[in-house]
Amino acid sequence: LMIPMRTFLILLLVALLGAGPDAATAGAEESPKNPFPSLKNYTNARFGFSVRYPSDWRMGEPLPDGSGVLLTPPVPKSQVGLTGFLNLVEGKSQDGRQTLGEFASAHRRIIGEHYGKKNIALKWQEDRPVTLGGFPASQLSFSYLDETKVEITELHIFSLGRNEGRGVRMKFPSSDRAALMPVLADMLQ
Repeated sequence: LMIPMRTFLILLLVALLGAGPDAATAGAEESPKNPFPSLKNYTNARFGFSVRYPSDWRMGEPLPDGSGVLLTPPVPKSQVGLTGFLNLVEGKSQDGRQTLGEFASAHRRIIGEHYGKKNIALKWQEDRPVTLGGFPASQLSFSYLDETKVEITELHIFSLGRNEGRGVRMKFPSSDRAALMPVLADMLQ
């Protein structure tokens, strides 16, 4: 079943943007195998990934269809979305699916359209290749001023396989980048 690329990307963006940071805490358990007692574990059974996160972060309600979850760090105006998605859009890969580059280009366009409708000017940084859970990934980075004139940074990192992909959306005040990045980098491993 092939769906139009625009429809797929809009659904992914909705999943990545998700519910607000005040979503109720649900489903987080201390992992008995976790060597760091101050960390909790989130496992996504549908897309087969696990992420350790600090115990003082709140877990929100699961995203639709088991696609992921939103985490709220104890830093005001910050949020981390963990998602999985299907790679159903036609593209130029050998399997006829989107390539990572095609997905990144389309994702960037959809983000621009989303914020453009709100008259929010984005300052894009150069896309960069990274890894996500040991797999090749792309990172899109941009910043903007929110309604209170606080500069917000967003990092969208995603990997893309033959049939599915995984993504992380991090949103935080730019002034808190140095405090959050070490924790976020550890989570992405």
